Amino acid sequence: MSTQHADVHIGPRLRGRSVIVTGAASGIGEAAVHRLVAEGAHVVALDLQPNVMRDWSGPVEGKVGDVTSLDDLRACIDIAMQRSGRLDGVVAAAGIAQGGSVGELTPEKWQRVIEVNLTSVYLLAHLTVPLFAEAGRGSFVAIASQVGLVGYPTNAGYCAAKAGVINLMRSIAVDYGRQGVRANAVCPGPIDTPMTQVGFAQTGEDYRVVIGRVPAQRMGQPEEVAAGCAYLLSDDAQYVNGSTLTIDGGYTAQ
Repeated sequence: MSTQHADVHIGPRLRGRSVIVTGAASGIGEAAVHRLVAEGAHVVALDLQPNVMRDWSGPVEGKVGDVTSLDDLRACIDIAMQRSGRLDGVVAAAGIAQGGSVGELTPEKWQRVIEVNLTSVYLLAHLTVPLFAEAGRGSFVAIASQVGLVGYPTNAGYCAAKAGVINLMRSIAVDYGRQGVRANAVCPGPIDTPMTQVGFAQTGEDYRVVIGRVPAQRMGQPEEVAAGCAYLLSDDAQYVNGSTLTIDGGYTAQ
């Protein structure tokens, strides 16, 4: 399903910045790590998967850990502070797919999808946003989803979690904007990632049917979402706060 894209010039907008990326071993999180490093950032990359400890060919420190663990999140902050003496931004990209209508979704599965996709974002914000406020600067970028904006069949828990992420970012923007903190959500549409494939398998959807609903008539690429994250972390987005950046090929415009 991959689509080739023309190379774009990437400048050093994030030179010297220190950023934590969760869900960094694959998909959007992995693409974000590569993009941020290309723009000059130092990255702490967190994921449950051991391959996050790979050689990233750049200023990246991998850590195996759980986004629902305060201890693991604190360890990431400690790494960033020890390496750079500062923390400038976060990309909260960790998530899991979990299909099911409200009648099909067991309470246990509901709890898990909310815990990983929403509570983990709160936990990371709980630890980092006060640090940003104390420093008078900082950008928190959370990966939500187009299904946080519109209903989607057999995805009750995932839709609810991603809608919560969007409004959590708005709340942070309102509460901490006067202290130099920015918080924004990125809402990808169908993106060619391993998690998307898991989602298709759970719901039984044919990806070609999904693509047919997208005005752009293709799947998005993780690198396209990563570019949006880099923008929101950069000074180019200084006046962007509490916003939702939709990267969905026009899906939610219909």
